[in-house]
Amino acid sequence: MYRATMKHRFSKVDQENVAEKVHHWKASSPEDFFHFCPHGEAPSGEDDKEEDTQTLLFIHQTAWRRRLLERYGNDMCLLDATYKTTRYSLPLFFLVVHTNVHYQVVGLFVVQNETSHCIKDALQLLRKENPSWNPKNFMTDNCEKEITALEDIFPGTIEL
Repeated sequence: MYRATMKHRFSKVDQENVAEKVHHWKASSPEDFFHFCPHGEAPSGEDDKEEDTQTLLFIHQTAWRRRLLERYGNDMCLLDATYKTTRYSLPLFFLVVHTNVHYQVVGLFVVQNETSHCIKDALQLLRKENPSWNPKNFMTDNCEKEITALEDIFPGTIEL
């Protein structure tokens, strides 16, 4: 099974495989938002500081999720992370809103390190992709890194 799997991979380097996959996803779903910054590149493409050049970042938001965020995301948003769900133990963050039916994931991102800086980079890119998104409230668990990032992007919107 390993040989069969490796035969169909683009590269032996996982980040190169993800980059190739994102390229295909962008081509097949141009209305969806994908952002992938492999380890070693600046996430925003603007900064050259060492802290900006050592982080992996992956963001995904479908067009449908963008519509849900526009419709339901300006009142209350939730940010939550899962940990150790892959062999790399990378934090996976979910952006969630309450719709007229139930709670719905409206965006997700993976960061290499759970730091305020990395979370903030991801949130800034999501906000840039969703310019009308300006929630009145944000709910998160008691994680100082998440709270700091959210307060920097959306001042005065945090509820614990």
